[in-house]
Amino acid sequence: MGPLSLWPTETHLTCLPHSPTQTQRSGICLSNQIKQLFQVLTGRDKWPSKVQVPMATLRNLKIKTGTCKRIVKELHSYEKEVEREAAKTADMKEKGADPYDLKQQENVLAESRMMIPDCRKRLEASLADLKGTLAELEESNQKEGTEIEEAKSTIVEVEQLFQTTEA
Repeated sequence: MGPLSLWPTETHLTCLPHSPTQTQRSGICLSNQIKQLFQVLTGRDKWPSKVQVPMATLRNLKIKTGTCKRIVKELHSYEKEVEREAAKTADMKEKGADPYDLKQQENVLAESRMMIPDCRKRLEASLADLKGTLAELEESNQKEGTEIEEAKSTIVEVEQLFQTTEA
């Protein structure tokens, strides 16, 4: 008798026989193999009563929430920098500064302004990624928890930020 192969499908594992004689036993062998594997890995005889969300998913949600928050801080930092550099440029124009220095200051201001659209694009991508991860968790019946509440509040905060800057 040849070895059996386990192939993952969308909802369960199937046991594919290598010979016609194994076809009759394929369903039984899979069930027994899974039970044995579970017993060896966990040391328990019974299946868990609740389906638990993998920690990696909650961890990913926490990481993506932190990424959104960091990019929001970065965006605010660039906006403050643009205000500061614009004030400095206006002050230099009023005082009649050297044209070379004024040109350099205008270049600094232009570079600061260029960073805002880039930061917004990264924030939009990060927000979409966070929403996708949150949707996956909600599909797996995980709708409560500190990470999820924090992610939802971050989504609301970022969407409000986009609405205020568009108006």
